[in-house]
Amino acid sequence: MSTKLLIIDPQNDFCLPSASLYVPGAEQDAKRIAAFISKHSAEIDSIHITLDSHPNFHIAHPIFWVNKEGKNPPPYTVINYETFAAGIWMPVLGELKQRTEEYIMELETKGHYNLIIWPPHCLTASPGACVVDAIAHAAANWELEEPGRIVSYVTKTSNPFTEHYSAVQAEVPDKNDPTTRTNFAFIDSLKDADTIYICGEALSHCLSNTVRDLIAYIPPEKITILTDCTSDVEGYEKMGEDILKDFKLQGIKTTISTEI
Repeated sequence: MSTKLLIIDPQNDFCLPSASLYVPGAEQDAKRIAAFISKHSAEIDSIHITLDSHPNFHIAHPIFWVNKEGKNPPPYTVINYETFAAGIWMPVLGELKQRTEEYIMELETKGHYNLIIWPPHCLTASPGACVVDAIAHAAANWELEEPGRIVSYVTKTSNPFTEHYSAVQAEVPDKNDPTTRTNFAFIDSLKDADTIYICGEALSHCLSNTVRDLIAYIPPEKITILTDCTSDVEGYEKMGEDILKDFKLQGIKTTISTEI
């Protein structure tokens, strides 16, 4: 029997209350994930940790956009096709107008999200992009307990022109960037598991999108979400509840970490 643990984006910018895109409850999630790793170290065959990674100049960051007065949008601004077409928000670089228009249209067609401007977060090589201490230490100890073990880190692309909530593929893949397309190596690293425990941040966004994409290739009954080890982006709690209900209907299991 093979057991794998997948931890979604357990990074400082999501897990620390003082950080730029803190997910309420994430610091306690991190402690429970660390405890789960320590308790079940001998039973966990592999650990996979995804990492959000962005440049400052990113389509979902304020610096990318300006209004007619040349001001950047505040965090959590929603830019939909209607506001884009009206010229309320425009890319700061005029040559990107057609590209951003196509992106917004395709994003809305998919139906999961509109374009949301987030506080700059998980900037590549910054302290905020690092794995939160509790999980980093637990994962390192897991490696040290048995020579040959290596935690697998999966960096989500730093392409500036698309969101990458899912660790499997970008929200809108860039035809010129293969790193935004389906990551079959990541899928293959999980496919042979009998059980995949999934946790991390945030249920409403990166965790749910990763799971949605994985079950296109992996039977949903192999997946168990540790519900006490994941939280929602503030304001998206109802979305998180609905996501879990939908996942259960598809055959995905849910439990809390202390009941394993």
